[in-house]
Amino acid sequence: MHKFTDEIGACRDCTSLSGADRLNMEDKPFVFFNVEEKWQSKEGVKVLFIAESPPWNGKQSYFYNEAEDRKSTNLRKEVCKYLNLSLDQFRDEGYLLLDSIKCRLNKQNKKKVPREILKTCSAKFLSREIKSLKPKTIFVLGNSAKKALQGMCEIPEFSEFGDLAGHKITEDYEKDLSKFHIILSVYPGGQTRKYESNIRRAFLKITHEAPI
Repeated sequence: MHKFTDEIGACRDCTSLSGADRLNMEDKPFVFFNVEEKWQSKEGVKVLFIAESPPWNGKQSYFYNEAEDRKSTNLRKEVCKYLNLSLDQFRDEGYLLLDSIKCRLNKQNKKKVPREILKTCSAKFLSREIKSLKPKTIFVLGNSAKKALQGMCEIPEFSEFGDLAGHKITEDYEKDLSKFHIILSVYPGGQTRKYESNIRRAFLKITHEAPI
């Protein structure tokens, strides 16, 4: 049963929000690449990786697109490199990656993520996905993902997530909040190579997680 796929595919809640013209609401990679059915471990999710949004550059560009193998870096290559896993092994380890914003977001001319859109999508989907999946650990990839989580502090089950507002993504942050183990990491990629030691340190925190 697809718990979120159909609802995400049909969602147009951000239509009237500031920055909606930067969203592609027709292309939902989570739906197109059948994440719930194919990439969510049937044994449960041990570590939930949270990113910002699917890449804008092309319909095939996505973490769960097995066929994508461009020479330039992408999030899948970076994450799998630090974990030393293939995409299939990533799933089998009980790992899952979700975007805070489900639509592709155009950041070519404006890098800043629309605050209302991030908050709306996180409240409608990400908060419910976390409640449903019940991961032991939430691994936060980048500042927008951190803002998505800290914005959920108004929801009673995630009230302690407000602690994240007082910390930077570059910090060595690892803390239990609202019964979840939270780890912050700089978003891995070509533009953040100077933080490679920080990123590696964050990933080392989960490479020896105990099985479910």
